[in-house]
Amino acid sequence: MYPHAKLTLLKDLSVGTTELALAPEQLWTFKPSKNIEGCYYIINEAHPELRLADWENKLIAYDDKHYGDQVFKLVPSGNDDGHFYIYSQCYEQDRIAKFGRDDEKTGIYSGPLYSDQLWKLVPRFKVNFHTNVVFHFDNRQNPEPIKREVTVTRGVKMGSTTSIRNKTTFTQSIDASLNAAIKLFEIGLSSKTEFANEIELSLSKNTEEEWSKMEKVTFTVPAFKNFKVMQHMVKFDGEFDEDRCTLLTDIKVLVSDEDEFDDPDNFILNKTQ
Repeated sequence: MYPHAKLTLLKDLSVGTTELALAPEQLWTFKPSKNIEGCYYIINEAHPELRLADWENKLIAYDDKHYGDQVFKLVPSGNDDGHFYIYSQCYEQDRIAKFGRDDEKTGIYSGPLYSDQLWKLVPRFKVNFHTNVVFHFDNRQNPEPIKREVTVTRGVKMGSTTSIRNKTTFTQSIDASLNAAIKLFEIGLSSKTEFANEIELSLSKNTEEEWSKMEKVTFTVPAFKNFKVMQHMVKFDGEFDEDRCTLLTDIKVLVSDEDEFDDPDNFILNKTQ
């Protein structure tokens, strides 16, 4: 009913909505409950001490002990449209709703189902898969092989010098967005494992500067051959400049007698959301 309204913490830290530009107060992490399968604590990015709660039929942000009224579950709309009802696990008929256009008109409702109770979960990132040309040399006119040294980057390369706010939620969002994109584009198991392993290795480092590394690799270009080095690249496009990053993983050498190169292993990926 209000497609541009986003759930947020307002200036007084009450829960409402906004149609203004994106801000960290509008980012929410769904943390699985350890005790109730399929249910979540909903935690704010800008104020990670605050969790949504259904308190006395009011929607509030709560920062004290964990109770059952802070646990919610997602129920699909039934229209296969990516929208969900957000039910309280503690009070089974209670749902998060937006009662009107004003930002403050957001709360808990337990009556009949209406469209103002449907919410769309939008991933923090859009994920695009590409295969980048790292090095290309056409040596088909040369009877001698040649050597070339090429700089290759691997890991997670940030697009901004501004530090991310929260490494834990950033990593969770990267993983969730990547897994959703892999499922959407039906990326094969080999590439899926490649991407997951590189992300885990890169983000295990202490500082963002260590998340990617450059190394020099020497390639021998055969005589009378067209030679190309390609690399998988996964771009994570976020609304916040400090979030945007690129995952650089495996490289592959392609050799051909022609202008075109065969790709029998289907290494080349170009999938865009």
